Amino acid sequence: MASRRRAAAKASDGAKGSRKGKGAKAKKKKAPKVKKDKVIKPGPPVEVVLCVVTGLMLIVAVVLVDLAAGQQFGLGTLFSDQYLG
Repeated sequence: MASRRRAAAKASDGAKGSRKGKGAKAKKKKAPKVKKDKVIKPGPPVEVVLCVVTGLMLIVAVVLVDLAAGQQFGLGTLFSDQYLG
């Protein structure tokens, strides 16, 4: 009779509240290992790139305006001696 109870308890994994013996140990479940995502380090923010590009365009624009003023009117700081007139 006792062997039937043990067999039934093993079949149902002790779900019916069967007693555990002195030597029974609780099973510990290991937490699954979580893979860390690779962090993609982006380049500089868009705002910084736009500021640098805008600054360079403004400097080029000032030089071109000075070139045009020097060639056509003999004025300007950098190209005043290149008057084509």
